[in-house]
Amino acid sequence: MRHLGEVDITGFKACLLQQPEDLWNADQEFQKRLAPYRKSRTIYLLMTVGGPTMPTRRLTGWDPLHAAFEPVAQRIASFYPRRGRVLNAQVACLGPGDDIPEHEDYGPTLEATHRVHVPLETHPDVHFWVEGEDIKLAVGHAYELDNLRRHSVLNSSPVRRIHLIVDYFEEPV
Repeated sequence: MRHLGEVDITGFKACLLQQPEDLWNADQEFQKRLAPYRKSRTIYLLMTVGGPTMPTRRLTGWDPLHAAFEPVAQRIASFYPRRGRVLNAQVACLGPGDDIPEHEDYGPTLEATHRVHVPLETHPDVHFWVEGEDIKLAVGHAYELDNLRRHSVLNSSPVRRIHLIVDYFEEPV
């Protein structure tokens, strides 16, 4: 896990908190196909399936969240030397006591991008393991995860854990 830097999440988080609860469940069927083992609830903004040359689809979370997401996406882009674009963006909520089993992500899109986590809400009792190392992430900071490595999450806290997850693709030279 590589710390990238601070991100101003104020506007995005405020916009997210104004959304109706059913937005978390709007793309449930999509999530079941994409990651059936995950217990998290997810709001999908953007998704690119099949690699960086494939079209990027706007999903249910795009319309209500895109204006607040754009400054965060620009900040994430600033951490990388080459111009690029967001291929995937989602907000994942893991409830108290829930976990994401150990796994590795795969596929042409994920293999070509930088997976960036920006915690919006977390707690010291949230355990994010990457190849056995328990890594603590701070709210309002961006971290690059090599999601091709084994990783898992356990939320043993009494509160939800919410991360904005962005897959950023740098254009080839």
